[in-house]
Amino acid sequence: MCKTIRAAFFDIDGTLLPFGAEALPASTRTALDTLRRRGVQVFIASGRPPIHLPLLHALDGMTFDGYVTMNGQYCYRPDGTVLYSHAIDPAALRRLLTYIRREKLSVGFIEKDRSTFNLINDLSADFCRKMHQTTGDVAARIETAPIYQLSAFLPEEKQEEFLRNCPGCVAVRWNDAFVDVLPAGGGKTEGLAHVMQALGLPREASIAFGDGENDVEMLRYAGIGVAMGNACPQAKEAADYITADVTDDGVARALAHFGLI
Repeated sequence: MCKTIRAAFFDIDGTLLPFGAEALPASTRTALDTLRRRGVQVFIASGRPPIHLPLLHALDGMTFDGYVTMNGQYCYRPDGTVLYSHAIDPAALRRLLTYIRREKLSVGFIEKDRSTFNLINDLSADFCRKMHQTTGDVAARIETAPIYQLSAFLPEEKQEEFLRNCPGCVAVRWNDAFVDVLPAGGGKTEGLAHVMQALGLPREASIAFGDGENDVEMLRYAGIGVAMGNACPQAKEAADYITADVTDDGVARALAHFGLI
């Protein structure tokens, strides 16, 4: 076993869970269970917010030691202990409201335990139905609670314009339909760094798995970065190792390659 690795971080969509699938590959479940039994702490590292995770029944029955959610903006233990949080500046969100109203864009304003859309349109309707999302007074939510992430349903060519109207933010994309918008300086790397610090471990003691553009910096940061065989070119370029596809036992194969299971 590779004794230097003490914490493992896994993206969900396209990494643990094939897109469109309702269950994890059996090899992945077994591999993660074995990894924990061997003393490696296992974390989710996803763009999804905490409120979405209970709806993801593919993870039912799995035990994780912690969660890096909203692309690193909110990290916590299963008992609710917060390891790190980083919200978007409310001033930037107030400015954004004028723009999204004018452009009639559908945007989810995501809190720790709540997600509110300003409107639902053809681009966001299917997602909102699946994830039980509803509309509400987002202006009031900005003043009520920290907003850690936005889910903006817009094509890639409109990202730059969107960000000009949401100063101090950056965009990461892992889905063709929408882009996640985070505070500048945020991202999965920042979440991993704070989790590793809380664990009292150096970055070299981490291994991270991912497939999307929002995983690129995380793969570069981790002691070992693993890109799935189905990963985007940027993730593969950033990784130390490229494993098989998510549907071809990619997680288990990589963990076995490094002697972790």
